[in-house]
Amino acid sequence: MAEQRDPQKASLHADGRQGRMGRDNAPAFTVQDEIRRDRRVRRAGQYRRARRRVAPMAAVVVCVLLCLALLGGAAALLLRVETVMIDGNVRYTDGEILAASGIHSGDSMLLIRKDKLLRKITALCPHVETIEIAKTYPSALTIRVTETGAVYFTQVRDRVCTLDASLRVIECTDAVDGLIELRLPEIKSAVEGSALVFADAEDDARVRTILETLGGADDVLALDCLDLRDRYNITAYAAGRAEILFGDAARLAVKLRIAREVYADALAEGSGGTRIDVSEPSRVSVSYDQVINYSKE
Repeated sequence: MAEQRDPQKASLHADGRQGRMGRDNAPAFTVQDEIRRDRRVRRAGQYRRARRRVAPMAAVVVCVLLCLALLGGAAALLLRVETVMIDGNVRYTDGEILAASGIHSGDSMLLIRKDKLLRKITALCPHVETIEIAKTYPSALTIRVTETGAVYFTQVRDRVCTLDASLRVIECTDAVDGLIELRLPEIKSAVEGSALVFADAEDDARVRTILETLGGADDVLALDCLDLRDRYNITAYAAGRAEILFGDAARLAVKLRIAREVYADALAEGSGGTRIDVSEPSRVSVSYDQVINYSKE
């Protein structure tokens, strides 16, 4: 007898076989997989090429750095101080400056720096203003110093300090003959060898600007004292025979020139004491034969 098959089962069997064939015949990689693989291959190739280019240069750089380090180490070991000469000093002996410098035989020539050396020397030798260093390799060193003198003095709390033209404290002493007295705004600190430190930084700039003009008035108008405590009432005293009222610092050079001329006329008139008000240059006021109340504080 002929075998009868169920058409529905035959259809399902065929579909199942076709499904398995479809899965078995599917490609192992998709297009996206291929694109990603190509990118990885390209990046790996670029990295290898870059490494081949950089490797020789890196080796050269490492060799140069090693050579420099070896040369620096050899120089530091071989270039040592054996002789030190001091030049330009008047107030201080060679031994005092050398001791202040802290330089010893055997110190490395390469490690001696001008700024650090200046701080050390001025801390113990405050009359030294500047230094120059001349190194004669492998072992000779010359320190050339420039000394400064006191120009001003000022009262800082219970001390009298002498100052150079840049307001650097020279020393604390009562020997102030021939120096110009400065009456200044509040001082924060006064350390020998260092510049005055004002409580208000604006006062520092103002005082220095005024002194650039008035500090050089040493001809006809020889100043004994500059009172700079009040920015709006700058006052100066000249040889104990004149009091000059400048007002504020505006047009100070013009005011000084007028004050010189007026004072010269007062001397010609034989005035024993002259009060000059140039706070308003267009309206100068002069009083002859006045009592000038100035005494060093």
